[in-house]
Amino acid sequence: MPEVNVPDFFTPNPKKQQELNTLFNWFNKYWGYLIVFLLLFYFLGGAIVKVDAGERAVIFNLFGGVEKRVLGEGIHFTIPIIQQATVYDVKQITYNFASEDQIKQGKIAGGEIHSLTSDGQKVDVELSVRVKPKPDELWKLHKFIGPKYAVKIIFPKARTTLREVLASYPVEDVYSVKRQEIQNKIQENLQKDLAKKYFIDIEEVLIRNARFSKEFQDAIDRKQQAYQEYLKMEYVIAAEHAKRDSKILQAEGEARAINLRVNALKANPYYIKYRRAQVFGKRAKLIFSENLN
Repeated sequence: MPEVNVPDFFTPNPKKQQELNTLFNWFNKYWGYLIVFLLLFYFLGGAIVKVDAGERAVIFNLFGGVEKRVLGEGIHFTIPIIQQATVYDVKQITYNFASEDQIKQGKIAGGEIHSLTSDGQKVDVELSVRVKPKPDELWKLHKFIGPKYAVKIIFPKARTTLREVLASYPVEDVYSVKRQEIQNKIQENLQKDLAKKYFIDIEEVLIRNARFSKEFQDAIDRKQQAYQEYLKMEYVIAAEHAKRDSKILQAEGEARAINLRVNALKANPYYIKYRRAQVFGKRAKLIFSENLN
């Protein structure tokens, strides 16, 4: 039977023991420096604030609250623990009220906005709102509202403003050319409210689509069909009028020509003989001379 060598797990290895002792001695000697280095790394890392292009930062001070200043693009240093920086995106942001499968750009703010017109018709509106915070007043936005200003302010204000504006227009105006006027009114009201109270600029408001009740949509389809029939009938009538006018003009021309001939005959009795000469050709001279005699 062959002899099997079993490893000795209990007898310490002098070489490994020496390496461990060296490591423990080094740590025991320099542990204070290591802790100081880690603390410095932690504090200095928290003290550096990087603000990228299209961003701004505000500072919360542990002793004085939000500082009345805004940090621009670049690298800034703050006091660790005492000062805490919050970075904001101040570029234009588009918030859309529509289903996700209908939106390719911007951020989803919610579904279609359900509203009523002045005559009680239901309208579902897809709305896009382009906004951006006022960079110079960002510290006020941070102090009174906070980073979630879109959810707290923009979304509910957009819904409320749209419903208030639509409530003053009948459904026919929403469907027809007054949609641009309604859109401008929503933007104007939002701008007045958000810019003054909440330090947010409204860059643009777009009504992307409006869906009406089935009954009204059917009425619109019938109206469009009737309008197309009306245009077709107008075309037929215009064509008949054109034909009539053409015949009248032709008749008037012929009558004018006859009058001219009659007047010519009255003024010159020999005009008939001249016309005969034109018709009979070579015999004109003989006919003309016979008539003269």
